[in-house]
Amino acid sequence: MDLTFDRGNPENPRGHALLYFRVDTEPDMLYVTYVVTLPVKSDLTKYVPPFLASHLGSLPLSELSAFAMPPVPEAVGSFAELDRLSELRGDDLVYGGNMFSFDLPRMMETATEAVQVYSGMCSDALTMTGTPAEGAAAALAEELGELQGTAPSAAPAPAPEPAEEPDDSYNVNEVLFSFMSESDKLTELSRLLGRLRFAVDGSDETMANEVAEEITVLARHLPEEFQVKDLLDVARDNSEKNSQLAKLYIDRCFRLSAGDASAAKALGDQIFLLLTQD
Repeated sequence: MDLTFDRGNPENPRGHALLYFRVDTEPDMLYVTYVVTLPVKSDLTKYVPPFLASHLGSLPLSELSAFAMPPVPEAVGSFAELDRLSELRGDDLVYGGNMFSFDLPRMMETATEAVQVYSGMCSDALTMTGTPAEGAAAALAEELGELQGTAPSAAPAPAPEPAEEPDDSYNVNEVLFSFMSESDKLTELSRLLGRLRFAVDGSDETMANEVAEEITVLARHLPEEFQVKDLLDVARDNSEKNSQLAKLYIDRCFRLSAGDASAAKALGDQIFLLLTQD
């Protein structure tokens, strides 16, 4: 498959792209997905709840380095809007060719093939240019050499300290949470709270911190009135009072999501009374 870059440089892809396809029988329509390549491979099975894993198609969850979301390209009616978005976001804008919009499995297969091609181009670019840290160090050494009137090789700059590998797991969670419905987010929140309680009861500080980080990320994708941060604060303590508070907080989240304002207010009053008790 050949990819055409309408925006961006095929010799130095950005690693994230709006990928679109055309359909011969629908000349005014584009079918679009968003491609992300990760800086390191990720074992997504550690972060994806079972109820969501079944919706991710043929993604290699145990060794994920690039993916398209949604896995089946969605219809968009304006190339101008797509071009504007890619410019504002700093994305590559890539044309993947023609497809048949009535054949969903084939659309997913075509998108997956395009992801593999784009990911390969990103890998090739990194192989040719090295890491950003290496490129910056080389440019700095050359500039210093010119300023001092000496060749860069005469006084080589010390090797840069190896950059700490970024932990991409929470970036993956950011993407996944952004595509969940509110009810699915609350289901995931309940699951994470169960894991947190297990870690706290077992005095496993490492696991407790990891789960707390996931809940913190999830909190950014839920309304502020849900008070997920307050919920997390009490859930990290296994005292009887805080355990009761955690149950009230999570129940209040579900009531708010269901639009039951009166029940949510009653639960809020109970939380306030319990918090003010000695």
